[in-house]
Amino acid sequence: MIESPTQMDQPTRQNCYHCFKPLPLCLCARLQRVANRTAITILQHPRERFHALGTARIARLGLENVRLLSPRGVASRSLRIPPCATPGTGLLFPSKTARELDATERDEIPDGLVILDGTWSHVRGLYRANPWLHALPHFALTPAAPSRYRIRREPRADYVSSIEAIVQALRIIEPETPGLDGLLAVFDSMIDDQVAYAHRRPRKPERKLLRRALRSAPA
Repeated sequence: MIESPTQMDQPTRQNCYHCFKPLPLCLCARLQRVANRTAITILQHPRERFHALGTARIARLGLENVRLLSPRGVASRSLRIPPCATPGTGLLFPSKTARELDATERDEIPDGLVILDGTWSHVRGLYRANPWLHALPHFALTPAAPSRYRIRREPRADYVSSIEAIVQALRIIEPETPGLDGLLAVFDSMIDDQVAYAHRRPRKPERKLLRRALRSAPA
C-alpha cells in the first residue's frame, strides 16, 4: 500500500517508556520520590493503563512504597486479580459499611491501602470481580474540596482522582511525610499541559475537554 503524502509527512509521536506521556509532556523529571511508609497497592482496570489523563502513573513513579497491579494477562475479559493484601491492609472504597479514615482510631489505622483505579464504572467492575476485596476493612474519604480533575468528569462531587485520594489518605495516616504536595503539583501540571495542548490542536474530543476545563476554572 502506498501511503498518502499526509501520512508520510506526519511525524511519529514518541512516548516516555516510564510515564507513557509524549516526550514533550513527560512527567518523570517533575516528580520527587515520596518516602511513604504506608504500603499503597493500586489495582488498575486494564482500560486505564494507557489513558492519557490517568493519575495512577503519578503514584507509581512518585511513591517509594507502592505497587500497581492489573488483570491484564489473565483470562480474556476477566477482571480477577489474585489476592495480594497483607494483614493490616484496608480498602479505600466508599461502601455503605466504610469508616471515615480521618475518624478512625490510631490503633485501627491500616498499615496499607488498596486503591481501585479507573472510572467509577471500572472500579465497580473490579470490586465485583474480586470477592477477596470485600473481606478487607473498608475506609472512605470526605474531600475538603472538589476534585482538581477539571477535564475528566467525576460522577459525584465528593469523588476524586486516584492520586488525590492517595495523597489525602497519606496526609491522614502519616502527616509528617514530606513531598505529598509535590505529587498534586505534578497532577496539576499534567492537567495544564492537556488544556494547553487542546488550545493548540482543537480536535473535537479536545474541544470538549477544553470547554469542561474552562467551565471548571475559578473566576
